[in-house]
Amino acid sequence: MAPEPDHVMRPRVYDELEASARAGLDPCAIAATAANYYWDETLNRLRAKLYDAPFSVRLLCTAIAGPEGGDALRDAAAEACAEFTAALPPGFRTYPNPPSSYHSTVFHTANPSDPRPADEAFIAAELKACRALVAATPALHVEVDRVVLASSGVLLVLLNEQGQGPSPTDDLRVRCRAAFPDAPKKQATHVMHVSLCRVETAPAADDDAWRAVMQRVDSLSARLRGAKATLRTIWHVQEPRIAVCGDLEEGCVVEPMATAPTTQSEVKAYV
Repeated sequence: MAPEPDHVMRPRVYDELEASARAGLDPCAIAATAANYYWDETLNRLRAKLYDAPFSVRLLCTAIAGPEGGDALRDAAAEACAEFTAALPPGFRTYPNPPSSYHSTVFHTANPSDPRPADEAFIAAELKACRALVAATPALHVEVDRVVLASSGVLLVLLNEQGQGPSPTDDLRVRCRAAFPDAPKKQATHVMHVSLCRVETAPAADDDAWRAVMQRVDSLSARLRGAKATLRTIWHVQEPRIAVCGDLEEGCVVEPMATAPTTQSEVKAYV
């Protein structure tokens, strides 16, 4: 039997994510997250660890930015993230992603569990292939489905294509797999998610305190649900540190790529 299309599976996967942290966070997942960070005494904040080989993790991802609702969605998500972290019980600590780095992962040509060091010529060829893939991809017309806290401790904005039909992301993932047949097997599937922050330290919280956290998440979800944006930029990112995709201050190399024009005026500007 053929697997169900991504857009059909998405609501079920989103339901599972939404339910996963209702009884608390997964301590093993939190410990795994904590192992990826250290306290930088100079910067006085958590910092992600470097990968063993520079830029051995690379990916395509959709930038949450742009004048057609992307900037507004980014700003609303950043506000929600700040409210979430303020609502956490004493002793909790998070690693927030900078809003300018907000993105939705499409495809890894090299991922943290399967890093692929590469020389300049290899990366240049990868960039050329990615530009062609993105140039054949329509703009994404997204809508916020909900905001959830996963049991892994990641606060997520979950997206759908407007109308909940197939997304250009789904097709782009298929084409990326064909273009990069030797890429890591582990890839993002079904979900179109934006990671806002990760809980790095999570002491035990009583039932009432945790219920209040989840109520805050539900409130943030209700506020953002239905927000729409047209996203026309996909990044190719070379990531030097763990899970800092798009963060220029942490040394990411970001190559913006424009999706295919969809109006006559855009076509004229494109050519």
